[in-house]
Amino acid sequence: MDSDEELGEVPTYRGIPATMILINLLEENNVVKLALDATCRFYRQCLRSGSAQTLGVYLYGVDDKNTAQSLIESPGVKEFIPLSLPALLEFKKLKNVDIHSYKKAKELKLSDVLWHCSKTFANCKKQISSYKVILLTQLKITPIVADQTPTLKRVRDLTDSNVDLVILNIAQTDYNIDSFYINFLKEAYKGQDPVLPEPIFDSIEIEKVMYKESHRRLAVSNLSFEIAEGFSISVGVYSLVKKAGHNHHRKINLDRESNAVVTNVTKMTKVTIESEDIDSSSKELPLLNSELLFSQEYGGEHVEFSTDEIKSMKNPFGPPMLRLLGFKPAGIICKEKWFLKIGYFLYPSEKNIEGSTVAFNAMHKACSDLDMVAICVLCTRVNARPTIVALNPCRNPNGLDVAIGFDVIHIPFVENIRDLNIEDEDESSIEPAHKVVMKDLLSSIQFDYKPDMFANPKLQSEYRAIEAIALEEEEIEPFVDTTKPNSNFFQNVNENLFEEMFGPFGELAIKRTASKSSSEGSKKSKLDIDLGLFQYRLSKNHIEKYTVSQLKEILQFNNIDGLPALTGLKKAELVSLVYNHCK
Repeated sequence: MDSDEELGEVPTYRGIPATMILINLLEENNVVKLALDATCRFYRQCLRSGSAQTLGVYLYGVDDKNTAQSLIESPGVKEFIPLSLPALLEFKKLKNVDIHSYKKAKELKLSDVLWHCSKTFANCKKQISSYKVILLTQLKITPIVADQTPTLKRVRDLTDSNVDLVILNIAQTDYNIDSFYINFLKEAYKGQDPVLPEPIFDSIEIEKVMYKESHRRLAVSNLSFEIAEGFSISVGVYSLVKKAGHNHHRKINLDRESNAVVTNVTKMTKVTIESEDIDSSSKELPLLNSELLFSQEYGGEHVEFSTDEIKSMKNPFGPPMLRLLGFKPAGIICKEKWFLKIGYFLYPSEKNIEGSTVAFNAMHKACSDLDMVAICVLCTRVNARPTIVALNPCRNPNGLDVAIGFDVIHIPFVENIRDLNIEDEDESSIEPAHKVVMKDLLSSIQFDYKPDMFANPKLQSEYRAIEAIALEEEEIEPFVDTTKPNSNFFQNVNENLFEEMFGPFGELAIKRTASKSSSEGSKKSKLDIDLGLFQYRLSKNHIEKYTVSQLKEILQFNNIDGLPALTGLKKAELVSLVYNHCK
């Protein structure tokens, strides 16, 4: 099980994923409409994210008279969007599709639909890295009896061609699934016991499942996991969280005439002189990378280095690999406090070393049973610095349909940890009731965090405004601001104790009264108002003749205890304060 020499090289990935979405027209109209709505939402999400994958949307179960107008099309299948990159015009066409304009077929021939998928993937001009077919249907209507055996054969052929088949069960309640679809899923799972799809009847949930199924799961690096000397397995290191890009303006140079983007190209050439004569001609030839030399002046001499020597000096750690150092109890792991950068997920790979899954499962079971973590050295790239990591066994990370794996946690070095200068406070001054209130408050606001739960509300509102202009929509799609606090979490908090600790909160919170020192500091040394006129108006109840600024000046000039803050008060409130405190 030792690794090959090619395993140490950084793998290159070519091609883009391809996804075909098939909607069953033979279902009820509300089911077909919901499936089309979810497909539009999914296509819009791919446009938003700039997803580099080919998408195709098709309708099957259509009357033969309306289809098979060309050699590419198949009987019973109508093409809405061809298998291509997401485009704005295709989305507009999909959004304006009228389902009622298509006539339903009298019988279902699912083998022709799957044969159409094979032809579409074969005729795609793009280089495809992975193939997937998503069927939006209910598991009730089966093909005709004569077509069931050819359909299962088509499923077997697609599975052998590395095409993944996924069925989304669009239904409101559970029902008895026909045995044909159980055999269909068994063939799609390559003979294993299938997981029956649960009913879904929400376009948003269907969109999330479709987006998760069509996600391009590429490994950050395929490495050799050296467990012991002479014993290695092949694993893949995956990143489950996509890092957000930087939203900043970049300066781009444009051509004045054609308005095309101008790019800079650097070429290295060498000059050869045919003879030593002054008038002799010289030639410029391209310089190869193998001929390029680097030099460094050391001790009065120029020391030359080749390109390979420079690479070896920049990477003194060796080829990318994962090496096991030992095991530690799982109690030492503190993932929240040790966070240095986004972690990885470790999963076995059978591409380079056969039998890696068996050894990986055995190690996962041993770590789970003994409550241990594996301490390893990880180097994902040739130019990456190796780090010390802990492999924590986990199941179904982020809700994915992955049975087992290891959560890769980066362990910080001593230089990365700093002690906080926290002064020791006297805990005896804190009342027990206040501790109970804070514990209840913290326990009530706890939740299961997911990376996609919070989005920048300002950016999302701007993006949706731009999206409405691009799609020529009159209304902007509403955006739910998840950063706003939810008052439902504070329903069980003792209000009296909370107000005693922090003061009133919510809409009923009163304004804070100004302190005596602040009122004295802001008081003017001289009152620019006639006191005789003021006493006359005060006796005749004509204080409202003063302006707001004059009323504030009168209240601040008099040394009034408990005077509230005057900022934001209306004129009627200021007049009543003058009558209450100056009479």
